[in-house]
Order: sequence, then structure tokens, then C-alpha cells
Amino acid sequence: EVTLAAWRAMEGLYHQGRIRALGVSNFGRDDLESLLAHASVPPVYVQNKFSIYSPGEQRIDTSRSLLGYLKDKGIVMMGYSVINPWPSILPPLQDPHVLAIAERRQVSPSQ
Repeated sequence: EVTLAAWRAMEGLYHQGRIRALGVSNFGRDDLESLLAHASVPPVYVQNKFSIYSPGEQRIDTSRSLLGYLKDKGIVMMGYSVINPWPSILPPLQDPHVLAIAERRQVSPSQ
């Protein structure tokens, strides 16, 4: 598999001391479980789209929480595109809950 071959190459760089940590992007729970079953060096972080409506999840599946899984495995979640309204849900910067929290904390909605 291409993903595992790429991971093995990165593990080689890690063992050579050329990199200090490994991470993945856009991995769901199934992807991580597969990787962890074969990895000698586990990822330190996962970078996924992070939304207030579905934090850390690539697909909405409440029965298999990625965030809970990451916490159990000691893997850090990093988010990107946090204010993007995908997938066609109310844009976060217009969400009354986000606006109320921002006002209460005296910050802008994007913060």
C-alpha cells in the first residue's frame, strides 16, 4: 500500500534523526487504526479539518469519535480551516452561538 510505504520512508528519516516527529493529515479513525497496526513509530499529531459542528471528524459519525480515539492514543489533534462553513452548514462566523461566546470572551468570532 502506498500510504504504508510512505510511512515506512518517514520512519526511516525519524530513525536517522533527520526529523523529530511524524504526523498525518486528513486521516479518519479507520485510517489511523490501519496505520498504527503496522507503524513502528506512531504519529504524534493528526491534522484534519476542524469545525465547531464536527470537531476533528472527516465524516460525521458520532459512533466512532476521532477525538476520543486520539486522546486514548496520546495523539494531538491539529485543525485547519476552522471557520470554513463546509459542508453547507451555517457559517461559523454568523452562528449566534459563536457570536455570543466571542462577545462573552471579548474576542472576535474568528478567534
